[in-house]
Formats: sequence, C-alpha cells, structure tokens
Amino acid sequence: MSNSSSYECDLENSFVLNANLDALQKSASNIFQVQCTSIQEFKEGGFHKVYILKMEDGKEYIGRLAISIYSQWKTESEAAVMEYIRLNTHISVPKFIIGIVLLIIRIFFTGEQATLPTMECGPFKTTKEYILAVIRNQMHYYSMFKSTNKQKCLIPKYEELYQLVPKYFQDDRNNMFVLTHIDFHTSNILVKNDEITGIIDWECSGAFLVECLCTYPVWITNNPMIEQTNKKSRKNIKLQKFFRDEMSRHDPDLIRTMDNIDEEKKEFYSTVFSQEIWKIDDFLNKFRIK
Repeated sequence: MSNSSSYECDLENSFVLNANLDALQKSASNIFQVQCTSIQEFKEGGFHKVYILKMEDGKEYIGRLAISIYSQWKTESEAAVMEYIRLNTHISVPKFIIGIVLLIIRIFFTGEQATLPTMECGPFKTTKEYILAVIRNQMHYYSMFKSTNKQKCLIPKYEELYQLVPKYFQDDRNNMFVLTHIDFHTSNILVKNDEITGIIDWECSGAFLVECLCTYPVWITNNPMIEQTNKKSRKNIKLQKFFRDEMSRHDPDLIRTMDNIDEEKKEFYSTVFSQEIWKIDDFLNKFRIK
C-alpha cells in the first residue's frame, strides 16, 4: 500500500495511551485462570501499546491495549479478520480471545468521520455503491466539520469525482476484491531463523479492488512528491525487473493483471481514497468531464 498521508500521520501521533497495567495484569489472570506475574512493554504503534504477559505457569502471552477511540470497532474487526484468515488460509496469525464479526476500514472511522450520524459503511453489493458511499461520506464530513471557505473549495471537487464514478464502475459485480493487510511491512512479520512464523496487526484490513493492488511495492517506485536522483531511479528500475521475474514464477496472475490494468481507472480509485487535495486537483485537471 502507499505511504500514510500526512493527515493520518498527524492524527496517529496525536494519540496518547495511558495504560493501567494493574488492570491489565488482573484481567490476564482472570482470563487465563493463572496468575500474571509480570508485564513487560514490548512495542508501541499509532493506535496501540503491546506488552508481554508472563504467567505463573511459565507461559507468555501478548497483551495489546488500544486507544479508547474506536477501540471496540477496531478490535472486533481485527479479531474477525484474523479468525477468517486462521480458518481459511495457511497464514499463521495469533489467536484472539475475543471476536465479533464486523469489517471496518480506516477511511470509515478515522478522525471526526467516526462521529458522523449518517456514515455509510456497507456492506455494499457493487464496487460502484462502495465508491459512491465513500465520496458521499467525505462530502458530508466536510459540510459538518470544515469552514465555509473550505467547503466551497473541497465539496465541488468531490462532486466532480462523484459524477465520474459511472465512467469507471458500472452496476455489476464484475470487479474482483481481495482481502488485504493494509499495513504489511517488516514490523508486522514474525520470523524465527529463516521462516515466517506469523503475521500480526490486522486492524483496518479490508477488501480492496484487486487491480489497484497489483503493482510494484511503494519502496521501489519513484515518489512524485520527492525529487529522485538518476541513481535512485535506475535502482528502482532494476528492482522492478527483479520483482516481475520473481512474481512471474510465484504468482503469474498478478503480473498478468498488472499488464492489463486500466491506469486511468486505477488512478481514479487511488484519488478517491487518498484524501489529498493536491491529488484530487491533479486527477481532475487531467480527466475531468469537459
């Protein structure tokens, strides 16, 4: 997936989690019916703090505390996705103690969007319904939480995107979606020796359009917002060739999809979800209806 927007980064960095470790220790003891003897801080992310829970019987568990905002939605969603992965694939994932079936994607609950009384978050029968709902949610959000001047600037841009949706998505179910880990990087891959032992952090996972995911990893592509040196560009080209060669052997369908992607449709999809005004402007300047 693409790098987090500055909006998301600012949002996540603003969270402060004050953990009640005594309560965590008591809860762990009650859940496992064994005394939790110690808690060791292990990792901290944008939405959580992670601890190693050591029990009296010698076993160890991972305890993760979520920020109080959206904690129920995010935790239940992640638990449901991980249980689905555990039951339907060979991917190793941790076993959750709790879990109620939901699916929730970050764009539907980030920031003030979560407080919208008429938030549309599915389920959706077609891709077209899904895209239209995302745009309507954004317009509703701006109308409630932005100044009048910003509304006059932003809402017309989303109205233009709204009018463009039928150009790229019809009222059928031909578009293929796949379940995707939205934060897939080395910190979320567990290894022992030379083997992958598990994948963690499945919060905000969701179903995404497959043709928009069949692309080169972001770290071997040129960032249009950063001036690239010739050396870096040449290196990216070599790495992209290596990626194609390897994926041709492991997943030829991915390469075939990459080679047949409608780039304009892919760019439209990316623009709708970017929440970056400069990207919306750039897209509309190139493809707006005359």
